[in-house]
Amino acid sequence: MFYLVRLDRDENGNLVETPLPDYGTFPKGADAAKASKTAATATGAKVQCRRIAQAGDWRAAMLKRFEDGQLLPLPPKWDLEPIKDHFAHLATIDNSLIGFIESEENGIINKPTVLTPGRYLTRFYPDIDDNRRRHLIAAIDPSGEVYFATSEEDIEWIYRDGPESCMSGKHAADFEDLPAWPSAPYAGGDLAVAYTKNSDGRIQSRALCWPEKKLFGRVYGDFQRMKAALEAEGYTWMRDDNTVHGNKKLQVFVGAKLLKIPTENHEDEYVMPYFDDIKVAIDMGDHFVTAEQGEPGKTWIVSGSSDDGTAVLHTMCPRKNVPAKTTDMIFVLGADEMWSPEAVRYEAFVCRGTGKHWSNDFKVIMGDGRYWSKEHFEQHGEFCTVSGKNWPKAEFVEKDGQRMHKSVAHDNDDDRADAFADLMMRPRPGALSTSDLLLNRHRRVA
Repeated sequence: MFYLVRLDRDENGNLVETPLPDYGTFPKGADAAKASKTAATATGAKVQCRRIAQAGDWRAAMLKRFEDGQLLPLPPKWDLEPIKDHFAHLATIDNSLIGFIESEENGIINKPTVLTPGRYLTRFYPDIDDNRRRHLIAAIDPSGEVYFATSEEDIEWIYRDGPESCMSGKHAADFEDLPAWPSAPYAGGDLAVAYTKNSDGRIQSRALCWPEKKLFGRVYGDFQRMKAALEAEGYTWMRDDNTVHGNKKLQVFVGAKLLKIPTENHEDEYVMPYFDDIKVAIDMGDHFVTAEQGEPGKTWIVSGSSDDGTAVLHTMCPRKNVPAKTTDMIFVLGADEMWSPEAVRYEAFVCRGTGKHWSNDFKVIMGDGRYWSKEHFEQHGEFCTVSGKNWPKAEFVEKDGQRMHKSVAHDNDDDRADAFADLMMRPRPGALSTSDLLLNRHRRVA
């Protein structure tokens, strides 16, 4: 194996070889020689290749870099037993990260591996407790320490004072009529809100997470730092997209308990946050439980409004098998079920006799075109054999021993016909008689 070195002179004129880690190692000398020419052209310095087997004491070289101040040691608060040959230090590219030598080969070419403090601890000190872990991380990167809020009060503080969103403090006026901040349901015991703080102690990022399952969702604020910090804690990001339209098909929180807090303002209305990584929350009586979808026979919350922090219960319409707000559901007689407005619009009617909704299977069309239910018709309606239509029973009359609706009772009445003929033959005052009309006709002809 071969590697490249840059040849320099120190202040005393002595030749100094500095490894060039960016070029890596080469299995063949010819490849290394070719790369040395490329490196020389790029750096403007003299570059040569060397055999790894003939390399000098890289450990002594690392110690000298510490002595010269080229490398900064980890802070005193990082009081863990050092790992041999790691030469752990504050990474030169970013002092909030840890650089270390991962292998003999990397030591020879001076190529440190760089990790966040959290990842370094997870990988090499997996048995330390969470409290000490957070303090160690904060010793190197105060903004890299992750905190977890689980109470209503702490979660509200994070949402109020943390990164801007539809539930941050600037929208406080929208929640004045609520008994709790919209984020309160997250304090149900399963979920928590992870957050980080900057050097001034201000909240710089937050993310809803499930500590027991080591999962976290959309990040607000410093995404890269929060993602790295939580992954260093062993958490898995459930998304592949951190935008508002993130991929919920990838994974969502399922089975987590949420607090059930009625708004006391409207029926079936509850305090509820806007969901980023939750699809629905099933009503379990005294609390909600997150789920993939609503279930027939149950009620659930879809999501809190991004405008007012409330949500109304939904249920499944048994007729159309579509979800609808419980407050919009209508009881339909005949089917004896609660139906959605869509089902009622196309498959039910209002009985004009009672004002109640009935299934179309129980519809009776009356003579005037209105709808009655079969039940109401059997009690208060009757079929007219003369008109062939249904009418209210109270509007029927008896004629020649036959019951009929009053609208057709005189259609074949002889007395009425004679009276009508007599009326037509009787001259009206001021009108000409029949003989006068005939005489006038003959006069016109003559």
